[in-house]
Amino acid sequence: MNGKERVLKALKFEEVDRVPWVPFTGVHVAKLIGSDAEELLKNKDVLVKAVCAAAERYSADGVCSAFDLQAEAEALGCALHWVKNNPPAVTGHILSQGKTLEDLPDITRDMGRLPVFFEATKELVEKIGEEKAVFGLCCGPFTLALHLRGSAFIMDMMKKPDEAHKVLKFCAEVTRRMCMWYMETGAHVVAVVDPMTSQIAPKHFEAFVSPYVKPAIDEVHSKGGIVTLFCCGNATKNIELMMRSEPDAIAFDEQVDLKFVKDLADKYKVSFEGNIPLTTTLLFGSPRECVADVKKRIEIGGRSGYILSPGCDLPYDTPFYNLEAVGKYAATGEEPSDTAGFLSLEEALSNAEEAGDVFEDVEIEPGKAFVEIVTLDSEGCAPCQYMCEAVKNVAPMYGDRLKWRESLIKSAAGIKRTMALGVSTLPTLLINNEVVFDNITPTQDMLIKEIEKRINN
Repeated sequence: MNGKERVLKALKFEEVDRVPWVPFTGVHVAKLIGSDAEELLKNKDVLVKAVCAAAERYSADGVCSAFDLQAEAEALGCALHWVKNNPPAVTGHILSQGKTLEDLPDITRDMGRLPVFFEATKELVEKIGEEKAVFGLCCGPFTLALHLRGSAFIMDMMKKPDEAHKVLKFCAEVTRRMCMWYMETGAHVVAVVDPMTSQIAPKHFEAFVSPYVKPAIDEVHSKGGIVTLFCCGNATKNIELMMRSEPDAIAFDEQVDLKFVKDLADKYKVSFEGNIPLTTTLLFGSPRECVADVKKRIEIGGRSGYILSPGCDLPYDTPFYNLEAVGKYAATGEEPSDTAGFLSLEEALSNAEEAGDVFEDVEIEPGKAFVEIVTLDSEGCAPCQYMCEAVKNVAPMYGDRLKWRESLIKSAAGIKRTMALGVSTLPTLLINNEVVFDNITPTQDMLIKEIEKRINN
């Protein structure tokens, strides 16, 4: 059984010879060939070369093509901010700049960077598709709505639900077409990636997500394809609703308990992908620490319906040796012989403290507020981006009465800070060192109310 066969059988909830391994490598693949995120996501040849390199070096059973959830928004008129080690971030929300849905173009497959992605996916299928499963990824409707409207969309859901539904209907059609175009490339699996859906309550998921992912799922199934739903953040409250949307599989990050999902997967016969921790294990752990984590997940996941993968797309600087160790163990059962010379999480945290690389406590002054947002990285994580954006939008109202910062866990200092704060989910917003919004993106009214409560007290 080769990698592609193994992945496709797992996604059909059939028993396999061993658990398949699909690294969600994202822009990390650029580092493998000495490139960067911007070149990777703008150049078809670079993208193909990098993904092929990752497939071979990490002993992958399946690979993702382009992992960029901003391309659809860019094609529709949103401005992007580019950096070298992250996917681009949407900075210009077209529907918050005086434009309406009627002003937006009718998306076609030749707009913006979309042809780069479709051509790269087709070439990947031709080059490695006999042996490896190739995933084509598109942005889900709810996250696309946030890209188009910004964090104000959360307020629209509450105060202008009719308008919110109109935007989502538009976005659902974009996602449906993206799925159709990826099917035309020959992609073996289409993944609808909708990270912002972890940031809302189940009642809002049922109203604003379920009806709008269905056209994409139905589109892929109508053509005999396989479709997965991917959600970042602590999506525990919405996992069952994701399964009820009838995808072939769901993917989720480390904040969701794997055994909890396994039990639901057995009930609904929906496969599941996940969820090796990105930073505490893959980024800062040693090969032995990575394999020890993977062994536990394989034992829980079992050989029917489970695919081993990271919790989300990998940080650019994830060590090659950790992914090689995971791939080798998944493929052959071989464990790392030694960790000498490899940094462990404990050593990384100790080194950060010795170097003074820490997030300092901020003194809380009477009549003022300090907002701290603990994130993976607002440049590359949509839930983190829109929680930070919510704060940026209200901060000018308070002048020097409000200070705020983002504490990223993509550094050892950030991990130490989350431990000190007792934060266990991302993103989390604290005011005056008190958790206020845990994995929920607040509306402007909600945020103002909580800030003023602290300032007035």
